[in-house]
Amino acid sequence: MASLNKENDLQREAFEIYYGMGKKRSLKAVAERVKRTERTVAGWSRAYNWVDRCYQREIEDAKAGEASKVALAQTTDVKTRYRIMINNLMAKATKLIAEGKLGIRNVQDFERVVKLDLLLMGESVDRSELVGATELSQADKDRLDKIAKLLSDK
Repeated sequence: MASLNKENDLQREAFEIYYGMGKKRSLKAVAERVKRTERTVAGWSRAYNWVDRCYQREIEDAKAGEASKVALAQTTDVKTRYRIMINNLMAKATKLIAEGKLGIRNVQDFERVVKLDLLLMGESVDRSELVGATELSQADKDRLDKIAKLLSDK
């Protein structure tokens, strides 16, 4: 995965064209517009996570309407980078867990990562906003911690 900071003006323009196509997005159409091969544009799409960026920007657009599109696009790109980093970290952690080299220490650590991902997706993590949600009792949290410890000891 390439850093969005390394994306040049043409690549950024190509992404904006791609995003602007909405549901009719096509790498071939973008390639024709920027006068590059479809293979080159497909490489940019993979390197700069166009699908994830579009998804994240659509979430932000839905929340903000049409206000401040340039600032919104930049903020969305930053959030997308964080979500990609979190997903990469989770993939590495999953591999280490499967190899028995890493165990979950407690429920709170797992909860923090999940909350961060939800926040970056624009979801609420404030319990007061969750209708019908039940907070775990301390006894339930203690039991989950014991289970996590047992799993990490394997």
